[in-house]
Amino acid sequence: MCGIIIIGFFNGCSLFKSADVSDEVPLVMLATLSEIKELPKLDTYGFIEDYLLTESSVKRNESLFVILRSYDVSPQVIYEIERVVKDIYPIRSLRENQEYRLYRSVNSEGPTRMILHEDRLNYLIIDWEDKVWAERQKKETYKEVVETTGIIASSLYKTLKDNGVNPLLGNKLSDIYGWQIDFFALQVNDSYKVIYEQEFVDGKPYGVGEILAAQFVHKGEAYDAYFYETEDRAGYFNRKGEGLQKALLKAPFKYSQRVSSGFSHNRLHPVLGRNMPHYGVDYAAPLGTPVIAVGEGEVIEARYRGPNGNIVKIKHNSVYTTAYLHLNGFAPGIRAGEKVKQGQVIGYVGRTGRVTGVHLDYRIYKNNQPINPLTINLPPSEALKGAELEDFKLYIERYRFQLRQINAELFAFNS
Repeated sequence: MCGIIIIGFFNGCSLFKSADVSDEVPLVMLATLSEIKELPKLDTYGFIEDYLLTESSVKRNESLFVILRSYDVSPQVIYEIERVVKDIYPIRSLRENQEYRLYRSVNSEGPTRMILHEDRLNYLIIDWEDKVWAERQKKETYKEVVETTGIIASSLYKTLKDNGVNPLLGNKLSDIYGWQIDFFALQVNDSYKVIYEQEFVDGKPYGVGEILAAQFVHKGEAYDAYFYETEDRAGYFNRKGEGLQKALLKAPFKYSQRVSSGFSHNRLHPVLGRNMPHYGVDYAAPLGTPVIAVGEGEVIEARYRGPNGNIVKIKHNSVYTTAYLHLNGFAPGIRAGEKVKQGQVIGYVGRTGRVTGVHLDYRIYKNNQPINPLTINLPPSEALKGAELEDFKLYIERYRFQLRQINAELFAFNS
């Protein structure tokens, strides 16, 4: 016995194939068709929306136990939750206003799942519907390339904030230009133009990604920077292909601190009352302020040394050494012989040794001779050369053009 099977259509005509019933090809009939069920909708955390949802936030001095008991979760279940969670999250240290959401199925008397937000990006899932389990998760983020510009009126931080820009962009700019510009001494009418990656979470701005290109005008001089990646390194270069990363940062702090006393060959000593050299720069920072290494290198001294108090001394290379005096204490692991990275915390501002108040005495030695940290001309990193340089120049052309278009009327400097 033979049958006819429609296997397709071509130009409106049916294509047929004859087949013996023994082929056991199933016949598709309208009566046997069933509707494809729509998949259940999931919320932003990947859970089915059929649950009854409660959203709230942690109240002052409120614990996880108090929160869950208020929703009729049994003490036994809460103790098991705390036991499971303690190894992955400090559940006993909830913060006021920390947001959370609770899920309750229509068949349960109380909630069986909790989403606890650490911040806008990170959250903790706790589930006790069948057995207690927990895991930390992150929301998905995405990036868009955006632009910003501004003129300094009082500080970079305030200018960015007034323009609705995440102040973290200022930290990234100081990291890039920290070898050229003293960000603790910006002037009114200094200006910037930046092309960077803006991170988003739930459609709202979150963090700052890579700075792709920038121009900073300081004291009438324009400094440009372009992020460029080669096979063996990645970093920031000016339009000539010269690396912007120097051997040392301008100052041993992440944030601006006031200079209370400068470098001098003949200064009246505040304790001894006589004129003598002061081969460093004093920063009047608050007690306990973290002090960072201005460059990578090896700790060659970390101890208490008489009038210098607690001191850390770092050898960066055969030319440069830095010292940090009067520290309140040393950061964990800081001892002679240890390697440190640029920006690593090495100690904390204090008042040890022969001092009249809390401050950091920061010193730089070039070929074992003290030099003024505020006026030092730091050496550049290796420049791009040859074909690598030619590729770089082609690569940055679009960014140079884009920078010229950003609020161009504000700037009289050529890009």
